Amino acid sequence: MKAIALAVSVVSMSLGVARAEDACRDDAAKLCAGILPGEGRVLACLQTSQAQLSPACKQQVSVIGAKVKEIGAACGDDVSQFCPNVKTGGGRVLKCLAANGVMLSMTCQKVVQQAQEKSAEFKKACGDDVAKFCATVPKGQGRILACLGSKQAELAPACTAMMQPLWA
Repeated sequence: MKAIALAVSVVSMSLGVARAEDACRDDAAKLCAGILPGEGRVLACLQTSQAQLSPACKQQVSVIGAKVKEIGAACGDDVSQFCPNVKTGGGRVLKCLAANGVMLSMTCQKVVQQAQEKSAEFKKACGDDVAKFCATVPKGQGRILACLGSKQAELAPACTAMMQPLWA
């Protein structure tokens, strides 16, 4: 389960949770109303309801599901070995994996490095805007990305450039 949670958080950064949430917001409200968000539970619910999803949501769930499997395969054993008692959420599993760096499998090292690079790019481009516009927004589940999306016209050019693919 921790590997899935890690995968979901890495996928969120690499694919754009804001876009996926927009595509699946109505479907999740209708089909997964009683599901507590976090640790991939809403994604799992949507995956079990494939036949009832809108075309846009079905496409996003398919892309995210494939990436989750890929990342789970790359880091699942490493999470079990090095981070078995780390609580998921808030990037804790990723931090644990990063702390174990060279002991990780090569495939997991690459995933962790990519996630760290994406995070650093985001912080560099959007850190000031997050502090300015979204300081009171709780982290997780794409809320910061949604906050930035609501402030598109006011963002710094570097942040707008980074976020543009998510809004397309």
